[in-house]
Amino acid sequence: MRLAIKLASALKSAADFTIHRPKDAVIILLIFIIALTGWKLNREKNRVQELAAKIEGLPPDTKRVVTIYRDRIVTKWRTGPVKIEYRDRYLPPEGHIDVITKTDRPGELPEVVIKDRGFTRRIGGGFVYSDRFLPAVDLKWAFLRRYSSIIGITPSFSGLGISRHLDDVTPFQNLEILGIGGFAWDGNIRFGIGMRTNF
Repeated sequence: MRLAIKLASALKSAADFTIHRPKDAVIILLIFIIALTGWKLNREKNRVQELAAKIEGLPPDTKRVVTIYRDRIVTKWRTGPVKIEYRDRYLPPEGHIDVITKTDRPGELPEVVIKDRGFTRRIGGGFVYSDRFLPAVDLKWAFLRRYSSIIGITPSFSGLGISRHLDDVTPFQNLEILGIGGFAWDGNIRFGIGMRTNF
């Protein structure tokens, strides 16, 4: 209920600002629209590059091509004289790619190993809302594509949580939403939801 009251108060403040300072409100709105349009154009440009990589054919003497974009890996390989298949995978910021070549078998294709899951040690921070906004510091210890497991601590409680990268819906590569639950310093169970980033 308190969150709904705070949200209604914030909306009322925004409406008051718009009514009393319309020029400033229009400038802020235009800046927001320009930023959103720039992000959308950049996202569409990246999607066009990915689609071009998928629909392009392979040269006749090529068996496989791996193309790496910012956070995408497109692998195309030949399965017949004219048939070409592809696979599109997400590469999280915690992940990496290993290209393995075997010296004892020079005629074989190099093996491309995509590490989009595993263990990590990334310290991060942000805030959580649990009755009120609290600063938080955490350690990310495992990841699976966009999802991660964290251990976090706030001034009121500490516990385990799950986070998810928001790079598919926002222009920010290093921004994640998180949920965390654990024991408060007085022994009660507490839960919080918030945002985090890696340091």
